[in-house]
Amino acid sequence: MTDPLRPTAADAALTAARGAFSAARAARRVPAWHPPAAGLLFAAGFGGLALFDAYPGAWGYLAAGLACLIAFLVLSVASSRAGGVALWPAGDTRTRALRQSALLIPLAAAGAATLFLGFPGFLAGFGVGLGALTWIQLAQARTERRA
Repeated sequence: MTDPLRPTAADAALTAARGAFSAARAARRVPAWHPPAAGLLFAAGFGGLALFDAYPGAWGYLAAGLACLIAFLVLSVASSRAGGVALWPAGDTRTRALRQSALLIPLAAAGAATLFLGFPGFLAGFGVGLGALTWIQLAQARTERRA
């Protein structure tokens, strides 16, 4: 066993950290169809759940909604970075908080839809809003990575 205070152990730790950082930077290129596909699958999944809630006997809506959400998850996992290494999101704390606060827009729209259409309106509004937000944010991340 090596002594953690020895310079060779510190050098090995720094080399491992640099390797992980390089692996995170060298991410696979995300194809152009990925952002719209992810956004549409998310919106369609919640749309299917909304239709099932509006028409409880129509199991096809539930199956279609769940299939879309599972496809969204599979797409997300398949397109994630190889090696399991991901960088912390870019920007300072304020920038990251503003980027994440965009979630409040579809949430507020879904809440308003709930007043007029009930819970199916919430599901549909939230799915469409979050699907659009997913599409926009993935497209922005894709163009930033290329630059």
